[in-house]
Amino acid sequence: MASSRRLQVVVCGAGVAGTTVSLALARLGHAVTLIERDTAVRPARLDEAGTWKRIGVAQLHQPHAFLARICSELLTGLPDIVDALWVAGAVDLSLPEGVRLLQCRRSTLEWVLRRGVETEPGIDLRTGTVQRVETRQGAVVGVRLAGGGLCPADLVIDCGGRRSRLTAGMRAEEAFDEPANEVYVSRRYRALPGRQLGPVNRGAVGVEEADGYALLVFPHDAGTFTVAFVHMPRDRGLAALRRTPVFESAARIMSLGADWTDPDFAEPISNIMVMKGLRNAFRPLGPAAPDGLHALGDTVCTTNPHFGRGASLAVAHAFRLVQAVAEDPSDPAAWRDRVDAWVRDELWSWFDDARLLDRARSAAWGAVMEGGLPSIPSMSPPSPVSVPRFVVLAAAGADPVVAAAALRHMQMVDPPDALDAVEPRVANLIARGWRPSRPPGVPTRAELVDMISAVSVPAR
Repeated sequence: MASSRRLQVVVCGAGVAGTTVSLALARLGHAVTLIERDTAVRPARLDEAGTWKRIGVAQLHQPHAFLARICSELLTGLPDIVDALWVAGAVDLSLPEGVRLLQCRRSTLEWVLRRGVETEPGIDLRTGTVQRVETRQGAVVGVRLAGGGLCPADLVIDCGGRRSRLTAGMRAEEAFDEPANEVYVSRRYRALPGRQLGPVNRGAVGVEEADGYALLVFPHDAGTFTVAFVHMPRDRGLAALRRTPVFESAARIMSLGADWTDPDFAEPISNIMVMKGLRNAFRPLGPAAPDGLHALGDTVCTTNPHFGRGASLAVAHAFRLVQAVAEDPSDPAAWRDRVDAWVRDELWSWFDDARLLDRARSAAWGAVMEGGLPSIPSMSPPSPVSVPRFVVLAAAGADPVVAAAALRHMQMVDPPDALDAVEPRVANLIARGWRPSRPPGVPTRAELVDMISAVSVPAR
């Protein structure tokens, strides 16, 4: 529905958050200028998107799992984009509990969104750099570009990501920033002609988690998938996974990895990719930010990609702002109040859930690296102390009620605190002797270190 007042909107950054909010606001009838500093042009053909070089999106070709939450948000707000993704080859996957999601590469999602922006009336896509936000009497009036020109605006949206400096000096005092304590070492593959990607053990992603590391398999579109090892940054024993012969040998040691990397099933289509320096950060704008200025997505909140929440939260955040503008396009103060309420409630709850999961997993994996065992509460009799969230999720394999709750939690269908309801069931499992355990065919961390240390690597 078109708005009764046509706003001048400037969006800074053309990633998932920037393209989503631009499309949605343009369709309300607003004039949107989308400014992207990355000069890389969208490839003309989708099959070239896998080699799209975008300096500003370092994770474009890293493994991604798109959750049910982003699928439901897009189906509500931009249903034609979901249709375009399916036409592009994204897999429409239905899971138990009424969960529906799509599987594709991040580059496919961004290619479809960018094409939508380029063909949408009301959006002016420009290449350039925004130097600062211009204000007058406590409200935005536009942005100053690197060349010195002023781009006028009633609404300025910072979608520049976690390294954005545009709103860095306007963040709230209660910001949080801590390391996620994980490194991803991955490689992309394509199934051979005639081969079909099979199901995975966690619905959308294949997971084999051991005591100090994990192996993940991410099915994508066009017969592609990514295999990734996850370990702690300080784990020197697994650092050799960055070398191709070691990675391939280690993947084939694992029962899950052996099936997916079998040369008779698939061929590698990338080199080894490393994703490090990951952080959990929550940096909302503070009260000093002028009216009409907003920050979305990774600019405000980043979480460990282990949970695949980034794109879902970015799109949900974008639609909350669009909804606020649609409800009262003449009241920037109301936009801030409504969006801030969502940020400090739901967005915070997902961030807090992620960082607590990371802390618990980091403590367990760190204990193994020091030669001990993961710390799991005895709870015999059941203790009132909260069960670590990663233990609750691990119990999905031992109890169908927990499994249903865990699925809805991991797909962001239910709010994080909905998982609290199954904690007593997990506490009772622990009291009866259950513990998280390695799946058959998965070596301990020490065994994996010994195995890969024996792999011969050609001299460079």
